[in-house]
Amino acid sequence: MKTRALARVEEAVGEETPVRREEQPVRFGGDEAHALAVTEVATACAVSEGSAARSLNEAAELTTSQWEVLEAVEEGKISNGHARTILEQARVLPAGHAEKFSRVALQRTRTRHGRLRTAVELRSCLRRLRERLHPESLAARKAAAHRERGVWFSPEPDGMCTLTASLPAEVGLAIYNGLDHDARLIKAKVAEHSRDSGAIVGGGVRSGSSTLPEFRADALAHRLLGGTGELELGVFRAEVVVTIPLGLALGGGTGSEATLDSAELAGYGPIDGPTARQLAALAPNWQRLFTDCTTGKALGVGRTAYRPPKALLRYLHSRDGTCRFPGCTRPVSVCEPDHTVEWQDGGPTDAGNLAMLCRRHHALKSIGAWKYRQLPGSGNLEWQSPFGRVHISEPVEVHPGPDPGKPPEPPPF
Repeated sequence: MKTRALARVEEAVGEETPVRREEQPVRFGGDEAHALAVTEVATACAVSEGSAARSLNEAAELTTSQWEVLEAVEEGKISNGHARTILEQARVLPAGHAEKFSRVALQRTRTRHGRLRTAVELRSCLRRLRERLHPESLAARKAAAHRERGVWFSPEPDGMCTLTASLPAEVGLAIYNGLDHDARLIKAKVAEHSRDSGAIVGGGVRSGSSTLPEFRADALAHRLLGGTGELELGVFRAEVVVTIPLGLALGGGTGSEATLDSAELAGYGPIDGPTARQLAALAPNWQRLFTDCTTGKALGVGRTAYRPPKALLRYLHSRDGTCRFPGCTRPVSVCEPDHTVEWQDGGPTDAGNLAMLCRRHHALKSIGAWKYRQLPGSGNLEWQSPFGRVHISEPVEVHPGPDPGKPPEPPPF
């Protein structure tokens, strides 16, 4: 009701606004009705004019081209958060494609097993869908977006600031992963050489810091401004993990084909073919990665070792993508491998008995509050809550197959 009321405000304001006299100058680019609607909503709802403008724009979209999304909200099928996520991803598509995208996006609000995705889960899912449905190649769009790169400074209270950078995804992720690696080294050094609270360890790093975000901030300052003391971080060697379809790595597929079969940058999402091939060429070595559960089983070590070997861990990272608890989106890089059937109960160290869980959900499973089992041959996990509710958690969908909006291709015979 509020959305439909907001959509009427600008029209109502236009009906009530006096006709501008010819001698009066044109203001607001001739869109006085919109400017008046913004101020009307801002003062009536006690929000900023920026928030009022966003609400009016969303209401206009939901009551016109995105009416199906609004109906889903009205019927209680999705929340306002889901609707905003769909609108956010649809805005970068041309009008005709945006409507098609929204119809498919509404289907993606639920998993194949019917579980309603969280808005954060949905955003990740729809980013991949948007790349597949966009008529322009990802490489061309990246070239245009690259011209908008920059760094911005915003002062904050209490002597702090926010430094923001817009960079190519592979560059920004490499920097972040490198800073995270530095932060973990610093944290280990602080733990090893702990002193009085607040003492300096070296390189301007405070031993009083206790969280990884703090250590990442310290590492960034040290990398850019330098420092003296005991801290030696060495050469900055950031790791970037890319899943590349073999045909794309070898140069096969151009234009829309490359977009449909795009590479996946771990921690970000789809990237264009030229960037993926460049990263592959720069890689010091190639690591073989199996991409199906049956082949993944061959990487297992059964009961010969508790900890999974590196090859199996790489497979689990690629398969799971995030923590496998229903709705959790913590990246797999901060998760731990969990034996579905506990090691002490005879569970093997195989792909079919391992899943990546963040520490919080690993702990909930370990104390028996939540339980799960692996459904054979699918990679799906069936979770049971303390109240007995059942939820299905599915592995990451990197290459989901053909465009859902296209009819199936005829068989080649």
